[in-house]
Amino acid sequence: MIETNNVPLLFSSSHPSSGNCFTAIAVAHYKKTYFWKNSGWDLDWIDLLDCFAMYRKICDFQKEIEKEDIYGDYVIDRDKFAGKQADWQYNHYRFTITKDNQILFYITNKERIVKTIKGKAEIKEYYTPSPRLKLIFEEPKFHIIADNPALYREIWSFYYVFYSDKYQNVFFKKGTWHSID
Repeated sequence: MIETNNVPLLFSSSHPSSGNCFTAIAVAHYKKTYFWKNSGWDLDWIDLLDCFAMYRKICDFQKEIEKEDIYGDYVIDRDKFAGKQADWQYNHYRFTITKDNQILFYITNKERIVKTIKGKAEIKEYYTPSPRLKLIFEEPKFHIIADNPALYREIWSFYYVFYSDKYQNVFFKKGTWHSID
């Protein structure tokens, strides 16, 4: 705790426990503790901690993924490992999961689809908190789709990671393909 003019600062940018959302919270040593002593707000430190806890809960809440969220188009996520390799993969691989539980994996040359590998996409909803994707292909498997992907949730979105013998982890996010040239 740091003291300035006999008013300790509970959180400040120089205090090790400070968060990103508050720069300074002044706490008075009187019978009542006030948020920003001279601001006129009548919040005590318990109310302030409640507000902070509620803010953290909202910000740390991860998107709950439902079956309907999984349907759609996916492209290589160039943000995970940006560079020439990610750009090349972006221009050569993408896939679609349809509402009739088909997966269409596209091998492309930019906007031109060179080959389409069709399969079945089983969405297993009994896994919590997110459904799992099981891929079934009849023809010989392509190295990216040889195994089922892992789904990773972020606060407001999600992405799939496929393991490839050639590229190791290949990241796909939901979105439509656009030329990057």
